[in-house]
Amino acid sequence: MKKKAKLILGGGSAYGLAHIGVIAALEEQFEITGIVGTSMGAIVGAMYCLGKTPAEILDIAQEYRTVELFNPLSLDISLSGIFDGKTTLKRFLKWTLSKDISQGVIPFVAVAYDLLKSKTILIDKGRYAEAMRASSSLPYIFAPFAYDHYLFVDGGIEHPLPLAFHDKVPGEVTIAVNVLPPVSVDVESIEIRHSKARIRMRSHQVFLQSIMQNQGFVAIQAMLYHKPDIYIDAYNPKLGLIDINRAQQFYDFGFNAAELALEQHREPGFVEALQQKYQNLLARIRPNWK
Repeated sequence: MKKKAKLILGGGSAYGLAHIGVIAALEEQFEITGIVGTSMGAIVGAMYCLGKTPAEILDIAQEYRTVELFNPLSLDISLSGIFDGKTTLKRFLKWTLSKDISQGVIPFVAVAYDLLKSKTILIDKGRYAEAMRASSSLPYIFAPFAYDHYLFVDGGIEHPLPLAFHDKVPGEVTIAVNVLPPVSVDVESIEIRHSKARIRMRSHQVFLQSIMQNQGFVAIQAMLYHKPDIYIDAYNPKLGLIDINRAQQFYDFGFNAAELALEQHREPGFVEALQQKYQNLLARIRPNWK
């Protein structure tokens, strides 16, 4: 009999498409009984909890293109973000058939941050589409999502890997899936080359890459404070954070990352060594870390 597992799916823009492959691999060994998700983790998690298979979710993801995400017809005239998010919400409603979370086959919780109350809000009721839109409302990129008496932005602001809420869904085994870039404490001194070449990035890329790096640090803290039974690192260094049109490659990477992680967790002392690695990393950044 398969063990019952709860999944904690982190945010990470397009990197989060790896969650689809991770779920496909985990299904072979576990019965998934609940999901807590942030941002892309909430999007993928919602559709799985609704009853869609990983293959069906992948098909949906492959139909979506980067050009749709950054559609100039969706520019936010209120200037609260670059895009208003209305097209995205319509797409979520279509994907989920406007169904309510209470109609799901397994429990689901989306994590979002409310600007009005300055606190994280757990969304476990209402329609899937609104929960997905709220949890994935990246500041600056999308206008905050006004819903009822809330003004939501991306849940990754406080909880990019929402392990703090693992007890909100049932399951014997807690499996955390992180897709954020690795944290590095390596530094180097500046080297002046008097080069005239200038490397340029678009404003949304500057913001996304910067916030993802910070969230990667917060995710490691979450793993050490709320130790999961299994930790899967599904960050794909060969793809970019807006490569939404490369869903199959993210899927394949996530599937392989999950299989490798499950194999490693069966090795004696692996979990302890992994936690020690991250404790040492944080100790180098914060000398008083315990």
